[in-house]
Amino acid sequence: YIRTQTLQSLMEKYNISAYTHGKKEDKLGDVFEDYCVEILNSTELLQKYLSNTLSNANTDEYIFKLLMNAGYIKNTNKIKKISASREIEHRITGGNAKTDVIADITYNDNSSVSVSISVKQTTAKKVAMAEFDVDTIVREVGITDKEVISLLTKHQTDASAKNFTAIEKQTLKENLKPYATKLVRWVLTGSPDKDCTDLRFPKLILKIDFTKKDEIKDIHVYDIDTYINSVMKDKNGNIRAGGFGTGLGWTYATGSKGKKIQFKG
Repeated sequence: YIRTQTLQSLMEKYNISAYTHGKKEDKLGDVFEDYCVEILNSTELLQKYLSNTLSNANTDEYIFKLLMNAGYIKNTNKIKKISASREIEHRITGGNAKTDVIADITYNDNSSVSVSISVKQTTAKKVAMAEFDVDTIVREVGITDKEVISLLTKHQTDASAKNFTAIEKQTLKENLKPYATKLVRWVLTGSPDKDCTDLRFPKLILKIDFTKKDEIKDIHVYDIDTYINSVMKDKNGNIRAGGFGTGLGWTYATGSKGKKIQFKG
């Protein structure tokens, strides 16, 4: 993927070359969120899309096409205007929304729809998706099984499943089954409900994998259900063994060991 002038300008704006690993990841988050906004706001890209002349060789054009063709946005051939921004309200709990970009789409008949997008960028195979304490996880996902709650608490306290017996591992996996999809959806979007219409909870995920040299390696756009399936199931459609049937990586972040569980996906 060739770094376009649009992306290069943003890299320079945020002075990416001056940062090292941790701080660089944070700044790259700003870069790619701004990049998504600029791509969606481009009238030139919209016109090219409508005339079916976008090129896969141009990174800006490729991402625009992926976002339009992800399946969530309907009647894409009748779009008149797109207005995107990063101005997102905080969640009621006070935390940041999972949505990074909102695109307001106006159609030829002047009807409109808003699309919420999460932008993820990483050099790792799995990216940190959420980090919460067990009380919050249980409350927001709606977990009532006492054994699940007890084992989640043990995992949080120990910062891993290292002290779990084989029976405890199996119990958590089995008893978590009724909640597994809801948990993954909540980790990814901030809401366990499939039909949530709040724009703070994303409907599309733009995932950009890049190298240690800040070059784009791969680009994917998913609707939430497709991403949930990719996290939870292997290529044959079987539930992954990892993450107690969720497919998520369960770990902790530096500074919150013993207090929260971090999920990677």
